[in-house]
Amino acid sequence: MFLYHLKMAWLGIRRAPWVTLISIASIALGVSVSTSMTSVYHLFTQNPFPHKDDRLFNVRTDTWDADQEFFDVEPGEPPKSQTYRDMMALMQNDIASQQTGVANATAYIFPAKQEIRPFQSVIRLCHSDFFKMFEVPFAYGNAWGAQQDQSLEPVVVLSQDGNNKLFGGVNSVGRAVKIGTREFTVVGVMDQYQPMPLVYDPINSLAGKTRDFFMPLEFIRQPDLGLNIWGDGDAWGPSETFDGDKLFTVAEFYWIQYWVELEPTRLQEYKSFVDAYALEQKSLGRHPRPVNNRVTPMMEFVNSRNSGLGVSKAIMILSILFLVVCAINLSGLLLGKFLARSSIIGVHRALGASKKDVFVQHILECELVGIAGGVFGLVLSYVALRMIARAITIGADRVNTDMITVDTYTATIAIVFALVAGLLAGLYPSWRAGRVAPALQLKV
Repeated sequence: MFLYHLKMAWLGIRRAPWVTLISIASIALGVSVSTSMTSVYHLFTQNPFPHKDDRLFNVRTDTWDADQEFFDVEPGEPPKSQTYRDMMALMQNDIASQQTGVANATAYIFPAKQEIRPFQSVIRLCHSDFFKMFEVPFAYGNAWGAQQDQSLEPVVVLSQDGNNKLFGGVNSVGRAVKIGTREFTVVGVMDQYQPMPLVYDPINSLAGKTRDFFMPLEFIRQPDLGLNIWGDGDAWGPSETFDGDKLFTVAEFYWIQYWVELEPTRLQEYKSFVDAYALEQKSLGRHPRPVNNRVTPMMEFVNSRNSGLGVSKAIMILSILFLVVCAINLSGLLLGKFLARSSIIGVHRALGASKKDVFVQHILECELVGIAGGVFGLVLSYVALRMIARAITIGADRVNTDMITVDTYTATIAIVFALVAGLLAGLYPSWRAGRVAPALQLKV
């Protein structure tokens, strides 16, 4: 019976091809707008590590000047980053199962191939735990070890793009890369790796690409290397505290994002540890404000740094309402189309078709139109997403435009939106078609 209803729906579509094309175009327009905006919103708010939602935390302490207001955070929040000295002190614990600082620096790269000119690149500074915490896959080699975090052994991990650029994509483990004034040995090459959003650096690169070079964070304290701290930083205090190595050991300079991985059962214990450290520093004359620490779940912190979250959510809602408007407007067109064939419906009713049969046939016709509109709308969505990708930039970083495109999620919601739009547009017209009285349509 379903196949029969489907056949009748197809015949109904063919009876009025121009009306059908207008209907498909209407749904396609609504689907393309709503799908594009929903995809962008999903891309920047999804959790790339949902199974670690209760394990990954951002840690911040408040050592800001008591006589000044901090900026670029919600009222009552501590600074958005961590000082080097506080991070290093807080890492001296046996509570966290993994922990890492995350920061950025610029340096000049001198490729071994003479045909590749030296270039400046942003280096990702981190600790060895970073790679396990954020589940970095490796095509060749592996990450450096915990001992190398402090030994200053010149090691580097390359991204897939970085390895392609310098070594043509071959296994480069053991080969040398000159960064600044030193030769660094490649110990690992990442496989394809692009979490979105870039949750471990929401302050500087929320939608950025994975950096090409990763090295131990301690190299930032080697002035001869030529590394320069890069990114959003905040500071206060006497100018002399920012000279030389005092920048790391004395200065109140916030530039590192500090992440820990905790067993859920040890969260409260770790919070108590951070508070105890703050109180100890307070007794030494630091932390002039009241104790104001944060151990924030990863996605909560990421969303708090996503300045466009509210706007993108509002745009997404408006785009879905636009689809609803398209469906409602289409409903009037379908009503006229269905009532124009009242005589045919009357004959079907006289031959034994029930109101339910007529309703099902017409709602299937609407859904076929919806599916066709969804497919066409998906093509328009691809065009729209590529235009959005070219237009968006965040800070000094170009958005990772490769991710702003049609994928499985986009295709799925496009078809769902199309089916819902077809149903919404066709409910009332199909119900009215089923109410046609056969006696009024049949003539002797």
